[in-house]
Amino acid sequence: MRFKIVLVFLLLLTAAVFYLFLCWKLSDGKILVWLRLPEALVAFSFGGILGVTGVVYQGVLKNPLASPYILGVSAGAAFGATVAAFFSFPVVFGSVLGSLASVFLLVLFSAVYRTSTEILLFGVGMNAFLSSLILFLYAVMPSSTVQDALFFTLGFISPQPLKFSALLFLLSLLALFILFPFGKWVDALSLGELGLLSGVRFEREGIILLVLSALFVSLFVGVVGIVGFVGIVVPHIGRLLGFRVSNYLMPVSFLIGGVLLLFSQFLARTLVYPTVLPVGAVTAIVGVPLFLYVLWREGRA
Repeated sequence: MRFKIVLVFLLLLTAAVFYLFLCWKLSDGKILVWLRLPEALVAFSFGGILGVTGVVYQGVLKNPLASPYILGVSAGAAFGATVAAFFSFPVVFGSVLGSLASVFLLVLFSAVYRTSTEILLFGVGMNAFLSSLILFLYAVMPSSTVQDALFFTLGFISPQPLKFSALLFLLSLLALFILFPFGKWVDALSLGELGLLSGVRFEREGIILLVLSALFVSLFVGVVGIVGFVGIVVPHIGRLLGFRVSNYLMPVSFLIGGVLLLFSQFLARTLVYPTVLPVGAVTAIVGVPLFLYVLWREGRA
């Protein structure tokens, strides 16, 4: 019953935020169809993906601070996309390869060091290393492309064709429907040694979940860039609402993540209007206090 009530509330909140974003200072119907609606679809889709993959990463790695951003998966995707752009290859292709390489290194390291804290620290180190490599590439890039590359690092939702934005939205729904049946795997892996009794192991099911999540995140990183903190805080918001089982937490996190990133994009448009800020900078401003609260809450627990 609680799930239905919260779901209805989140759907109403989603509709309200969509209406606010679409109709804010709207002067022409063409702006709605060709600019606002595609932008809203991309923001909501990416936020939903980050929310769902945050649930997966925190469960599989048994760490409340795990997310594709913290563990270097987003940085790997951004590095791959930057290298691809530098050599004039398809950006999305480079993003997928970069994220999968990051997951491979993460899994390889986890075979040596089993504790979630050590895996998290390795991901943080890999994130910093890849970020420094991205900055190195910016230094040797032509000056005409540095600004675009910098916006990519900060996460910038640029105008996309309506059909392409709708395709990304359908892709985010596909990701939710693919990962949703594996909620029992996530719950079993989050139990640690107790989860072994169910037959679910990190070496098999855990790696499959990490790779699938990285694949979906990388597709969006190749379009938008790096957006941090959404994947960390959104699952915790869902848990604060009373949802602990992944089969309930995933769809709730999808809606919360979509609303959060869509509202962040609205703030990016309105804070210093008419200048549009990178949405990654806005999510960092909003997400850091929530991230610190999660640290404080987990420390007390």
